[in-house]
Amino acid sequence: MPITKIPFAKMNGCGNDFIVVDNRKKMMKGFDLGTFVKNICARGTSLGADGFMMLEPSDIADFKMRYFNADGSEGAMCGNGARCLSRFAHLVGAASETMSFETMAGIYQAEVLPATHTVNVKFPDVPLKTLQLNQPYPTEGPASLYHYGFVGVPHTVWFLDNVAKLSDRQITEWGKQIRYDHARFPQGTNVNFAQVIDRHSLQIRTYERGVEAETYACGSGSTAAAIVAGILGLVESDSPIRMQTRGGVLRISYQLSEELARDVYMEGNAKLVATGELLPDAWL
Repeated sequence: MPITKIPFAKMNGCGNDFIVVDNRKKMMKGFDLGTFVKNICARGTSLGADGFMMLEPSDIADFKMRYFNADGSEGAMCGNGARCLSRFAHLVGAASETMSFETMAGIYQAEVLPATHTVNVKFPDVPLKTLQLNQPYPTEGPASLYHYGFVGVPHTVWFLDNVAKLSDRQITEWGKQIRYDHARFPQGTNVNFAQVIDRHSLQIRTYERGVEAETYACGSGSTAAAIVAGILGLVESDSPIRMQTRGGVLRISYQLSEELARDVYMEGNAKLVATGELLPDAWL
């Protein structure tokens, strides 16, 4: 029988917000997680969030990250969520300041920097042959070319001018159009709109699959955009690239070789804003 009170933490990374639960003792056993997550992530009628995460035991790392989108679907990875869960794991004693964690997308490493409440996450290497650059998009949309890459989850990157001035409605319309373009993206895709500010910085806005809306930031999307921009020669990849999201700044660094983007790091804040107990009215 599911329990009637669930301890939780509310966290966010650059405004991308999550409900976090310590599930090492299997307190979530017996719940229909898809329905539960969809209900508690609903804004207005429940606590509300872009996603839900559980800290679980792992046999191959310090802990396992389970991530669910706001629509109840389970996701392989979430960059901003990874920073938040890493800090949460450190706070509850599940990991030291440096750690590894298991995801459906592989093993990641992280380092918590307590003085600044930031976390640096290391991604697995990205094989360049998996990226699809300069792909034509004949349908009316944000641009005639897009770039596609898998950085834990699928992402398209579209380079535009005046990204910050795009209306919320326009972002949503383009985001839905591309995200549901199943002929090109059978499993759906996240949609990133990026603008080159200078040789060391990009502006970015993201429509997230699973949230089905623009979020304040997307860590894996920022990572994908920074890598693509470096390969295309739009930014210098020999120093961290400053990614200006709607919710704050992420710093992405990596090294390019002929075959890989390696030593891929994403650094940004991970805020713990509240703790408490979810009550049955939150999920029923």
